[in-house]
Amino acid sequence: MISRDEPNWSDLSGEILHLISNRVTKMKDFIRLQAVCNPWRRALAQSRFSQSIPWLMLPYCRNSIVNNDTCAAAVGCKNTEYCRCLYDLEEKRFQHIELPQGLNKTGRGSAFGWLFMMESSPSLVLLNPFTKCQIPLPPATGFPNVLEFRSESVGREYLHLDFEGLQVTWGKKEFESNYIDRVCLSAEPTSEDSVVMVIPSLVGTLVFCKVNGDQKWTLIPGGNDVDLPKQIHFLDVVFWRGQFYALSQDEKVYVCDLSLPHCPTLSLFLDGHKLLDVKGSKYYLLTSSNHNELMMVNRYVRDPDDKDDDDDDNDNNDDDEWTDDDDYDDDDYDEDVSELDPHDEVHHSNIDNESDDDDQLATDGRRQQREYVRESQLLTCEFKVFVAKEDKKGWDEVDSIGNFALFLGSNTATWISITEHPELASNSIYFTDDKIEVDCERKHAGADMGVYNLTTRTINRFYSTPSVHKNPSLILPLPLWISPSNY
Repeated sequence: MISRDEPNWSDLSGEILHLISNRVTKMKDFIRLQAVCNPWRRALAQSRFSQSIPWLMLPYCRNSIVNNDTCAAAVGCKNTEYCRCLYDLEEKRFQHIELPQGLNKTGRGSAFGWLFMMESSPSLVLLNPFTKCQIPLPPATGFPNVLEFRSESVGREYLHLDFEGLQVTWGKKEFESNYIDRVCLSAEPTSEDSVVMVIPSLVGTLVFCKVNGDQKWTLIPGGNDVDLPKQIHFLDVVFWRGQFYALSQDEKVYVCDLSLPHCPTLSLFLDGHKLLDVKGSKYYLLTSSNHNELMMVNRYVRDPDDKDDDDDDNDNNDDDEWTDDDDYDDDDYDEDVSELDPHDEVHHSNIDNESDDDDQLATDGRRQQREYVRESQLLTCEFKVFVAKEDKKGWDEVDSIGNFALFLGSNTATWISITEHPELASNSIYFTDDKIEVDCERKHAGADMGVYNLTTRTINRFYSTPSVHKNPSLILPLPLWISPSNY
């Protein structure tokens, strides 16, 4: 019984609770705040929270190769097919989260804390994995180059056109995992005017729809202007200054005018020239940390099957052989993202305490990079960063991104200030494996992730991949960054 002399904390005003919630910086603490009592939960139901440092979303427990019953008991997940692991860079440990059943296991992109996902049918959905809220989108059969979905043709369900106009058939699982290359949102999906822009992987076109309202996808055709080519293959897209900007294969940037939704147009914004022509390499289009400039990041990737690599990289078969005896530690996981019991810190990053001696740092970085290559086999070698010239005639390379960490992958690029989060590495790029063309081959996928330091030009790991996944060279679905959000 509550004494008259003791305050009843459940009666705390909503205004004060909102002031408290504004001071919270981590999703787990916000969840705990809501869980204090029902009045607090109701008062904070409309509070908007978004954690700055993204979490790494991974497939459940060694790609579900380990016995499912054991896995479910280890972290309390009812159905491992829909369960995901989340790695917290700040606390260096794993959480777990369960996705709504019925959704395909693959997320093809993330923005504002939402995942772009495909269901087991051609249906598409935006999912907030933390609130379980879903927003349906027009089905994949509405993409302009998808001709037909034939449920009776098992293994050949989708008939569509490739970039050259040739008819191609894909199986349902192959289509769901690999068809969507890039996804970009103009605003939070709950916003009335939010638009989602998609780049299908084989054709490289731009298609879009209004998140709340459109019943079909609309193609943005090339060749609206007499000076533009009839077909343009796009690699990435970003929302900037109220419009979508898309990067083409020849490093030109086009701006998309959606003021007339039924008659969208393209115009050339930035001329460019081919800087990168390396097999398997990637382009990213993004805005600067202050959102005042347009930037491009080039990611150079070594072919994992290249026989000309160093001998040290060719003798790693024995080192990468993992057996059922290489079990993970149950203590590496929290019971649930909403029941975050404290555990011992695990999987320390190799980059937490950088040496003051630049030579020693470079030596340590090279040693860790060799370990990274031996264990992952995948093979990002270098990143280069460019900023758009003011005269819009091309790109200028920059040597540093300053006191920031940049998170890249199939997510919308995210900048984190090292001043606010000194536990991260400055002037560094935290990257995940988003190469769906490798994913298609099912040989090496998912493990090409780490931290690239632009100062030392070396790659470190941010967690111990082999200790979590039975096959460290094949991690499917592909990992991605997601920023926890409750709206």
